[in-house]
Amino acid sequence: MGHLPIRKFVWILALLGAVMPTSSRAQVTINMSRVTCAEYLAMNDEQSDVFGAWVGGYFNQKTGYTWIDLEAQRRNTANLKAWCASYPAEFVMTGLARAAKSADFQGDPARAAVKLEMAQITCRQFINYPFDQAEAIGAWMSGYWNAQRNIETLDVTRYKVNSKRVSDYCKKHKNAALMATIQNVAR
Repeated sequence: MGHLPIRKFVWILALLGAVMPTSSRAQVTINMSRVTCAEYLAMNDEQSDVFGAWVGGYFNQKTGYTWIDLEAQRRNTANLKAWCASYPAEFVMTGLARAAKSADFQGDPARAAVKLEMAQITCRQFINYPFDQAEAIGAWMSGYWNAQRNIETLDVTRYKVNSKRVSDYCKKHKNAALMATIQNVAR
């Protein structure tokens, strides 16, 4: 992945400026459950995509999905932005929690036109994805594994360290499953 980990955090730093006061602590965390719709709508497209991927992974884990219907993801994002425009003071994850309860939130896996099964992605595939796809997958996986531990915060320092660990491992074990690698290598 080479330059990927550094570029991944450009959006995080910008997001921090939008949603957190300046802190002198070395460890920075973003409480994803406290990001308001107004803050979400103020994000640029890249920030919004990565934030959406993280919360998508979070809610997919909570609903038992390990795949993404890319078309449903686009619809969900459009619906979320429309909802947020009407409720700027609401928290994004509050709206997503309501939407996750509806059957239309993720879509039907049998009908998914462009389905990406996260559990089947190998390290080789991941390190060869274009930057934007690898970034979205990394953010989705972070949200997914945080949800499994009931953690609604993104620890930027830990995320960066884990990205490097996963990247280093994947370069040496190209046939390893990415999801299993993250589960075993990330801390």
